[in-house]
Amino acid sequence: MSKKLNLEKIILRLEQLGLNQSELARRVGVSRESVSKWLKDEKLPRPAKLLKLGLVLDLALHELTIPLKQSSEPVVAFRKKAHYRTQEKHVQRAQSMGQLLTQLSPYLPFNKFESPPMLREPSTTYEYIQGVTAEVRRELHLSPIENIRFEDIIEKFRSLQAILIPVLWGDKEHHENALHIFLPTSMSTWVYLNLDSQIHDFKFWMAHELGHVYIRDEQGEEAENFADLFAQTLLFPQGCAHTAYRQLTRLPNVGSRINRIKRLASEHKISPLTVYSAINTYAQAFSLKPISLPTIHAATTNFNKEYSTVIELLGGEVEITPETYLGIAHKYFQTPFFDMLKAYLADHEKSAGFVQAVLNIPFLDARALYEELC
Repeated sequence: MSKKLNLEKIILRLEQLGLNQSELARRVGVSRESVSKWLKDEKLPRPAKLLKLGLVLDLALHELTIPLKQSSEPVVAFRKKAHYRTQEKHVQRAQSMGQLLTQLSPYLPFNKFESPPMLREPSTTYEYIQGVTAEVRRELHLSPIENIRFEDIIEKFRSLQAILIPVLWGDKEHHENALHIFLPTSMSTWVYLNLDSQIHDFKFWMAHELGHVYIRDEQGEEAENFADLFAQTLLFPQGCAHTAYRQLTRLPNVGSRINRIKRLASEHKISPLTVYSAINTYAQAFSLKPISLPTIHAATTNFNKEYSTVIELLGGEVEITPETYLGIAHKYFQTPFFDMLKAYLADHEKSAGFVQAVLNIPFLDARALYEELC
């Protein structure tokens, strides 16, 4: 695809004309589902429908679409859950968001003459992952088995010049909870994190995305495997897995073993599945008998029900308004993103449609946030 819809201009025009998706679909002569896919950047209209769309909105063809530059295409990576397959529409939407982030690149608060370090030849071998995460811990002044905090991971993102973008995307079941975008033109990394996620999963997703920062121009299955192993090992390193394995082998039954894993998960603020996987990764590396817990997934589901989401914990009893949302982003994530966005909106007189598109949020939420920023 050499071009895409100019969603910012189209959404603004719909607002000016007072048109909703159903009415637009009727006037263009397509289904409401087709219009929905257009506005979600999942599909480009056929030439005849694109022409009709321009007539309805009174926009020229060059106003309806914008070109895509393949040579500078954003590199995107998703935190995948289990065997859930990333669909093409997810990639296209993320790349569109990356193109918008390119416009914010001049506002990056970093030294433009230097690039943060990357791993030379990343590998998914046990020894390599252990070595990389041990080095990260040393840089954070943590012991080999010390519990890593959210603040530690955020500090590492900052030192690697990655821009964190906390978002409210609602309850998501799959990979939509975290998104990594690397822009080759500015050599910059942007990481979206969904605050509507359960706290223990959120910590893993943060660590997973941190792994992507170290291999920021890599993508595909191998990159995902590396990021998963990086996160697992950073959060529950070999020393912890060694001790836990010895403890579990001494327990008499499945129930007591699962309860022990849940206690460890609670202490480290990570998922029981992460603990379980780290233990068996350790066992495999040292040719030990793996721990078999067939009910661990069900136990993890029940475990998660006992805890709040990140936004519930950070927001407390306060209503989450645009003001409190921005306050949380600055206070807890120390991100310059919204300052950059505010400056860009002012300098270029952009509309709420830009906020909607770059954050992938509903228009009403984008408009409220836009008014707070402007």
